[in-house]
Amino acid sequence: MPANFRFRHVVIDADPPGSHHDITLLHDLTGNGLRDIIIGGKQGPPNLFWYENPGGDGHWQRHEMAEADDLEAGGVVFDVNGDGRPDIVAGQQWREGKLLWWFECPEDPREPWPVRVIEDRFAKYHDQAIGDVDGDGEPELVFLSQFGGVLGYYDIPDDPTVEPWPVERFHMIDDEIDDAEGLAIVDIDGDGVIEIIAGTRIYAPEDLSADRWSRHEFAAGYTQTRVAVADFAGSGSLQIVLVEGESDEGRMAIFDPPDWEPRVLRSDLFHPHSLEIADFDGDGRPDIFVAEMGLGRNPHEPQMFVFRNTGGGQFDEAVIASGIPTHEAKVADMTGDGRPDIVGKPYDPERHIDLWINET
Repeated sequence: MPANFRFRHVVIDADPPGSHHDITLLHDLTGNGLRDIIIGGKQGPPNLFWYENPGGDGHWQRHEMAEADDLEAGGVVFDVNGDGRPDIVAGQQWREGKLLWWFECPEDPREPWPVRVIEDRFAKYHDQAIGDVDGDGEPELVFLSQFGGVLGYYDIPDDPTVEPWPVERFHMIDDEIDDAEGLAIVDIDGDGVIEIIAGTRIYAPEDLSADRWSRHEFAAGYTQTRVAVADFAGSGSLQIVLVEGESDEGRMAIFDPPDWEPRVLRSDLFHPHSLEIADFDGDGRPDIFVAEMGLGRNPHEPQMFVFRNTGGGQFDEAVIASGIPTHEAKVADMTGDGRPDIVGKPYDPERHIDLWINET
């Protein structure tokens, strides 16, 4: 590991409840200025729970949130009902599980969270995102249904406790999206209009009154990707990063507009289902974090990487940890020192919740 990267590994929980932990979310649930850790999995009980950030090296207390069968990867934190408290949106995985939920934060987040149905028509809700995609000044809920082949969004109802949400609030963007993963809501071309990146496609609104969106395939041949966006070169132009998160030999590439030719940084990553952008060394440039899974069959030690941005869109690869399988890790300042830390966990068969404190 280069001397300019140093991370200290802390096991938050060596025996968490349930198994097949999919969801990792980081948010301050208590209002003390420190982000807490939210974990969701396919099996419980409970299968949605959170760890209270103690600050320093204290004990991370675990709290049960809800039981919602068969949670899928993804999830997003958002104040759905406008009461000033952070709610959670997440959905089910398998074909027979067609529920997309929101979990309502109680006044005391340590109490059980009510579970409310948003959608019950599609299947395998792998990713969700919040943003103003129709330009009305209000946030919308965008989601992918992998088994349904659907990309769509909801205008949040005036009464979001109605179950499911009224179909007239739903807008279809694409119903032939073919097992896509990864969502980003961003003005990718700088024209003042928000686009949606869903997997390997960019969607731009054409006629919102008719739910008509243009579709551009920018990364043909890449499959089941995680998605991130940043201005890596400092040019004022955004680039897209993809990693093939479900592949035994996953590619990681940066796609530059306007021709979207990929710059492949790696082509041999084992199920790199973690992709985050952060300035890990404090030099003002966005770096790339990616981590490999284990699944009990990784032929090598699973590794975690930071691709350090050295300027001009060039990167140096650094291995920051080895031997700990990691799935759907997230990056945020967990200690309050201004440096981005890493929170992750395996998917299967290992079970533990991990924190890597950035001491760079």
